[in-house]
Amino acid sequence: MNSKIRTVFWMVVLALLATATLAWADDIKSRMLARLPGIEALKENGVIGEDKNGFLQFRKDAGDKQALVNAENADRGEIYKAIAAKQGVSAEVVGQRRALQIAELAKPGEWLQNADGKWYQK
Repeated sequence: MNSKIRTVFWMVVLALLATATLAWADDIKSRMLARLPGIEALKENGVIGEDKNGFLQFRKDAGDKQALVNAENADRGEIYKAIAAKQGVSAEVVGQRRALQIAELAKPGEWLQNADGKWYQK
């Protein structure tokens, strides 16, 4: 696993552990870790990109990968809600902050969406 991706993953996990019950956090952590190779492959192939709200969006036909991306986005949404409740902000704000972090750590060639909604490759 790429060291930047590993760093991002553990930042999310630590945020989870700080905001949620251990069992809930462990469940999400396990699911996200299991999906990570598939998500990385889709990013590398330009099939998905990271949007301005901290979620994955399709850039190309995904074939049978829609469920994988939907599951990842659902878990991200749960994480953002938990962090938002702890910080006293909206889940949307948490997602937007997360999108900025993701953009900083993205690999060259990955698709990202800027705050204006325009897509670009890093």
